[in-house]
Amino acid sequence: MWLPLVVLAVLCGCENKRDSSDLAGQWQLLEWRDASGKTVGTKEDGIYYRFQLSLLQLEFSYYCKYVETPDSLILQGAYKNRYNTDTPVAFSEFAHFGIPEDGRFGIDALNDDNLVLSGKSGVLRFRRY
Repeated sequence: MWLPLVVLAVLCGCENKRDSSDLAGQWQLLEWRDASGKTVGTKEDGIYYRFQLSLLQLEFSYYCKYVETPDSLILQGAYKNRYNTDTPVAFSEFAHFGIPEDGRFGIDALNDDNLVLSGKSGVLRFRRY
């Protein structure tokens, strides 16, 4: 009778609590508009941001280190992993993902379901996926 409760308590106690950020998880781009309001991207473009601990992953071979503040997201390094080698690259190589060249976003909205980022590349609206 006590065994199921003990197993449940052990499993709950093992949960990884190191990543308590609201950004943690996968986000699907719904809409990307440039500074003039023109649509640059939509969900049909298949752009996903994956946040885990202090890394932002884009596709399988691109990632960035980042720092989150209450109102901004600051990328600190951009890398491309090819042939199991991490190669530093400029943020300009990430432009097709909506990443601004300065690697800085304002966080306009962040909750359980929605994320809105703004930067020199425009405004990017995501949903949790």
